[in-house]
Amino acid sequence: MNNLLKEQIFKFVSVPLIISIDEVGRGCVAGAVVSCVSLWIDTTYFKLPCEKKYKKLWLELINDSKKLTEKKRQECFDIILQDYKITLQDIICAEKDNIKSFNMLTDSKNKLHFKAEEFSSRNILNSKNNLECLQFVIGQACPAEIDSINIWNAVQLSVARALIELQKHVKINFPFLEDQLSNAIILMDGKHFLKVPTEFSQNLQVTVTKADGLFTSVGFSSIIAKVFRDTQMIQQDKKFPIFGFAKHKGYGTASHLSLIQSHGVCEIHRKSFLTNHLNLTP
Repeated sequence: MNNLLKEQIFKFVSVPLIISIDEVGRGCVAGAVVSCVSLWIDTTYFKLPCEKKYKKLWLELINDSKKLTEKKRQECFDIILQDYKITLQDIICAEKDNIKSFNMLTDSKNKLHFKAEEFSSRNILNSKNNLECLQFVIGQACPAEIDSINIWNAVQLSVARALIELQKHVKINFPFLEDQLSNAIILMDGKHFLKVPTEFSQNLQVTVTKADGLFTSVGFSSIIAKVFRDTQMIQQDKKFPIFGFAKHKGYGTASHLSLIQSHGVCEIHRKSFLTNHLNLTP
């Protein structure tokens, strides 16, 4: 590893304020794409109010949500909600009106990408016990938006909505961080950089391949987003029982596609994802 890369990684893992992001539902043929944005602080730099200190019994359960069984994900999710003294209904969901159009987003001015192998050990970001998640927020883009602007743009839109909602709640609940939010690093899995709201365009955006398995903070967001979306699809199953959403969560399984061929699509199907399979027009 060259000295410049070492310096970049050292600066990255030493920052006291991080916004960690993950999304789920990108490959589904039905349902929204859902993102979770979580705000993490280093308490050696920022003193937490006593009532905001958490047991973090979920810490050892955190992993890339795709590698956990559904039962383990739900267990971890439930322990997180207990620690934060909230219920599923209390999770903050960004309003669609926060960002109405993908065209309102802009490129980040500062970007950095790392490969997974450039980090020597898992959870490098959360190797210190003084990192705390203060707030997490859900953002979404609906099937109609996915059909209209494509899935990657819809992912970015869902994240942008969550970022704006996070900013609102930091201002209300953590005013001592309001002026510091522009210094937070935005951390996300993958190698593609997000377009963001103008308010976050100066933040350093860091993408890391396999970040959801490397960083506890991204794994945390991954689990929140995954279980939240799965719960949504279970609820949709009650409205559209013929499609079996509770079982496959909107993914294009053989049985799901067969049901669509027999019964057509419902309002939460992504028609643009089904054109090649079923000769549907988006």
